[in-house]
Amino acid sequence: MCSLAAVLSVALSSAVFAASDDQRSTPKDVSIIVVPSQSEGRKTGNVKVTFTDGRTEVLTHTGDCFDAKVSPNGNVGWIQSAKMERLTDNQGVPYAKMVAVNKDSLVVRLLNGKTRKFPPLGENTFIVNWRFGDDDKTVILRSMGYHGPSSFVQYDLASGKVIDSRGNGYTPYAELPAWAKPLADDLRD
Repeated sequence: MCSLAAVLSVALSSAVFAASDDQRSTPKDVSIIVVPSQSEGRKTGNVKVTFTDGRTEVLTHTGDCFDAKVSPNGNVGWIQSAKMERLTDNQGVPYAKMVAVNKDSLVVRLLNGKTRKFPPLGENTFIVNWRFGDDDKTVILRSMGYHGPSSFVQYDLASGKVIDSRGNGYTPYAELPAWAKPLADDLRD
């Protein structure tokens, strides 16, 4: 359940973000303010946006965000990390590794202040990489589970619907569609 403060923070942030468009000030840069995390191997934190008028705004306060990007048109996106927990054995002794209890999600704050969330493809848990595509009309995600091949999904930014995907099995680089290849360059045969 969300606290009233969290709801008001999101509503205020949306209103301020949308107002920036009316004033012709759009996001020009985005960064992560790193906070201590229990996430293994990822530096996570809160999303900070710098607008063209020099103003800055922190969009998140959960400390679980990474890989923030701003599109040429001013939409801002970031990956919200899966919640990780350390499991214990039946004696209460913690295991060395942590496990995800949910999935990563790509969060995109549109210029009008609305927010959209995009999940990894299928049963995948982690978003490995992502980008804006087609002049800000799509977002493209590369995702995977703990092991195995990567999957790729292309979402329509306006509707949130899947346009195309490749996954649930290995797809050779040569057989990937053009929209997926920029995220798969390290997979070239």
